[in-house]
Amino acid sequence: MTYEEKAKELRREIETVLHRAGGSFSGGSLSIADVMTVIFQGGFLRLNPGDPWKPDRDMLVLSKGHCSSALYCSLAMAGMFPKEELLNYGADGSDMLIHPKIRSYPGVETSSGSLGHGLALGTGSALAARIRGYDSRVFVVIGDGECNEGSVWENAAFAAKQKLNHLIVVVDRNRLQGCGRDSEILNYGDMAEKWRAFGYRVFDIDGHDCGAIEAALKETVTWNDERPTAIIAQTVKGKGVSFMEDRLEWHYKSPDEAQYAQAMEELR
Repeated sequence: MTYEEKAKELRREIETVLHRAGGSFSGGSLSIADVMTVIFQGGFLRLNPGDPWKPDRDMLVLSKGHCSSALYCSLAMAGMFPKEELLNYGADGSDMLIHPKIRSYPGVETSSGSLGHGLALGTGSALAARIRGYDSRVFVVIGDGECNEGSVWENAAFAAKQKLNHLIVVVDRNRLQGCGRDSEILNYGDMAEKWRAFGYRVFDIDGHDCGAIEAALKETVTWNDERPTAIIAQTVKGKGVSFMEDRLEWHYKSPDEAQYAQAMEELR
């Protein structure tokens, strides 16, 4: 199965769990589906379902935790836990919370809710791995709206200073956040130049081109310099479902029966 087919499968799983639970955040979950597919299905995040918490493990920190449906579905598709567990998403009494709880499921590396904290966890984990002599890769997936938080840039500077070259930051550059377009709230302009200025090795790519994502990751994991990596993934919020694409309301809405049926048809 190709990356593109796997990404469509991931999008179907995302919309199914959100529809079943009456959950929201379709837009930001769909925009990272291609990136998550290549990271998980391409072997770049080295997983061990039999020992998911081993100290020298690779980690993926979903800092934009409201898009947890993309994380849970990616982990289930990668065999970290049975897909049947996705039935628990958002259910009363379940640990499969809309904002994830740390270690609630194998591969869920952090609790989240408030934005801007994931990169701090990622930089700390990458530094700890280096001190212990591990070659662990640490991926941190953040939103461009989340980059409004000063803690993001504090940790970006720290990681570059510490030469944490096993840290890979993926910025979901869909240009929409909870209250509007990023250019209307805090205009960051050329996001790639911002990360370069902080001392990162930067790839500015089409975040829906699985070949481009794979090529950037392949080059990244050769570790041919001391810099951490930032991948600016140029994406479309709600990608893959026509009536959700680049629409702010799909940050919040849950698909009704007709919308779900249309989404499933488009994603076949």
